[in-house]
Amino acid sequence: MSALLQDPIDLENERISSPPQAKTDQLAAAVVLTPHGSASSPPGYSGIAEHSTPAHAFLEHSTSILFPVLFVPNVYFSFDRLSELELLWLAALAIPLALVLADFIGGLVHWAADTYFSEDTPVVGPALIKPFRQHHIFPRDICKHTLVSIVGNVCILALPILALCQYLLWVSQDGLLAFAILCTTLMTAATVATNVFHKWAHQEESSAGVRWLQRMRLVLEPRHHQVHHTEPFEMHYCITNGWLNPLLNKIGFFRKLEAILNFLGIETTNARNSCDSVRM
Repeated sequence: MSALLQDPIDLENERISSPPQAKTDQLAAAVVLTPHGSASSPPGYSGIAEHSTPAHAFLEHSTSILFPVLFVPNVYFSFDRLSELELLWLAALAIPLALVLADFIGGLVHWAADTYFSEDTPVVGPALIKPFRQHHIFPRDICKHTLVSIVGNVCILALPILALCQYLLWVSQDGLLAFAILCTTLMTAATVATNVFHKWAHQEESSAGVRWLQRMRLVLEPRHHQVHHTEPFEMHYCITNGWLNPLLNKIGFFRKLEAILNFLGIETTNARNSCDSVRM
């Protein structure tokens, strides 16, 4: 796996160390570079340990613990409701549908974090934008992160969704609603696991089980994800399993979405930076 990732990372480091003058100001404005750390840091690592604030760390840990507490009952009661209504066959559709939805939602968030806002944006800047953009510079830093730091932010968002699903199961006996809740619950689990799959795609060495999952394309495969880390970094945003990347690339989904938002007056970060530099 090291051989798969080494060359693109080396190329990226060379690009960062001596970028074309036209892109230097834009890169500096879009990303706050972290120091490279010690000279002995391997390629792709910054050598810098990131730490959450105490309040954010509490949220990450507490929601990571509570996630399975809500996830398991939602799955159990959804299956039970479908079984009672003799609709258990719908559960066979829920798993692939949940994986596709998680891939799409993860890709949408990834694209938005790469394309809009800045590291100084309140709330989302430090928690979402900064990690994504620094990941392009130091892609293997994710391999050093703890499980909670990887899944915590997603658990914070997923917990209210699971709580709502549990409430709806309590007040309604509808079979289609139970199916929708099962899909949603499984989708949140896949979304929470997305950064774990992402981490595996950057690891220099992985277990035999992980490599099998990657070969089967059940999770993100390293060479597939390598495309996103190749200039101009505008493809393969989906990082749960990457199933939707070929389709979204072919139809130009994200470029069309950017065009629609631009028509509405919402410019990409790069476009705004270019306009600001022209005015200066």
